[in-house]
Amino acid sequence: MARSIKEIKTRDTFYILTNGKETEYNYFDLLKSKKSIYNVKVIYFHKDPYALIEQAKTYLSNANQDWAVFDIDNTYEENRLIPTLKLASQNGIKYAYSNLAFEVWLIMHFKECFKEMDTKEHKRVLDKYLNEKQAGLSYNKSDKEILKKYFIPYYKTAMQNAKINYQSRVAEHNRYSENTQMKIWEWNSSTNVYKLIY
Repeated sequence: MARSIKEIKTRDTFYILTNGKETEYNYFDLLKSKKSIYNVKVIYFHKDPYALIEQAKTYLSNANQDWAVFDIDNTYEENRLIPTLKLASQNGIKYAYSNLAFEVWLIMHFKECFKEMDTKEHKRVLDKYLNEKQAGLSYNKSDKEILKKYFIPYYKTAMQNAKINYQSRVAEHNRYSENTQMKIWEWNSSTNVYKLIY
């Protein structure tokens, strides 16, 4: 007598929730067109990082993976970052941060970046590199075509540069701190977005 085979239903949906309406949403929407074994859904919510993690919890039952993408910017000073990281950890939600902003990840498409910068400097650096690609071209966070032509093709370079940056910060933390909490809010020009894309 043949044994019946029980079919196990797998969850193949990969959720990326972001509070970046233009750059982050457009970037991941463009990137998902690359070959993926998952059904990637990029969703924008106008929420702070903590509320974004709360929102991500509602997708867990349908998700293979559930990611929240956010900027560090002022979240630590506003006492929202540590609770956000704890909530993500407690619920098995992965997060991809950029400090100070997602533009740090974009800079990694051109070079390794360790220099402390504010958001105005991010734009100046991106303008410089884009102008080298095409004279007169400057960074515009809402321009999907710039992302498509000058960033998406170089995402593997960004992954390598961001990984080097992140791992060197982690190694430094492990050398000098016994605290398990890595102070990512102090790591200006740092991002772990490469973990999401990997």
